[in-house]
Amino acid sequence: MPTTTSPATARGSGSDGTTGRTKRERPRTVVIDQMDLEWRSLGRSGFAVRALHAVARRDAGLGRLVFGGSDGSGDSGDSGDSGDSGDGDSGADADGSASCPTPCDLVIHMRRASGRVQREEAARLVRVLLREAGTDPFVPRLLVQALLPGLISVAGKLRWGRGGDWQDGEEFFCDLLASTWCVIEEWAGQDRPYAVRDLLSAIRCRARRQLFRAKEQASRVMPMGMEDVIDRGSTAETLLDELARAVIDERGQGMPLDEAQVLYGHTVLGYSIAELAALTGRGRRALYSRRNLARRRLCA
Repeated sequence: MPTTTSPATARGSGSDGTTGRTKRERPRTVVIDQMDLEWRSLGRSGFAVRALHAVARRDAGLGRLVFGGSDGSGDSGDSGDSGDSGDGDSGADADGSASCPTPCDLVIHMRRASGRVQREEAARLVRVLLREAGTDPFVPRLLVQALLPGLISVAGKLRWGRGGDWQDGEEFFCDLLASTWCVIEEWAGQDRPYAVRDLLSAIRCRARRQLFRAKEQASRVMPMGMEDVIDRGSTAETLLDELARAVIDERGQGMPLDEAQVLYGHTVLGYSIAELAALTGRGRRALYSRRNLARRRLCA
């Protein structure tokens, strides 16, 4: 479902003290505090600034933020979509100076995005960073820091791994970060128009699969003396896997795309109808209707 989501719009309770629609308490997580503390110096280091400048020279919109001026003095090429980035905000300060000369400044700028135009621009910057993630080892670290509020939101929606194999929320979030690095590494160089949504959805889906798999395996634990009970095998499909495959198969057999997307997003990825409405801009009633139609097709 086409949508544009900025890192700021996905946050639950951000590490910078800001919040989304509702303020949610999150467990005290040392790794988040350590990442923020590290970022304060790392995001202003010489090699980080050089990496950002190299990326900014290949994108006019980012160049305006990093170098200032009307078109970004370091711009040496056209990214193909940078022409959309100037709506409503030149990127530079009123005096033409750079508003985001360092990666640290850029992340702060992205997290402060408010209103449709600024959020779309923040989301476009994530798209640029993902596309450039393979050009310098620092760019994925910058991307992880930009996505941190969204990752905290994902962790909250998954109840910080409660019921899974993790000892606590700290261990769960470390695993979530590891998945984030893996997805970024796999997708580096790809030009995804809805990069924020795609990244967070993929990370959330991986974590949910781990959570469901852990719960299913826990249900298979048998007391001693029950060895003769048939072992279904640890490699069997989880119910979530079966549902995802069923939706994909049904789509191949003619289920309308919008119905399949709503059903997949709601049942497999775990988004509520309210969240899907916010992500897509569609009304809740229409989404409920499409989900119910898809359910009936699936169960026919």
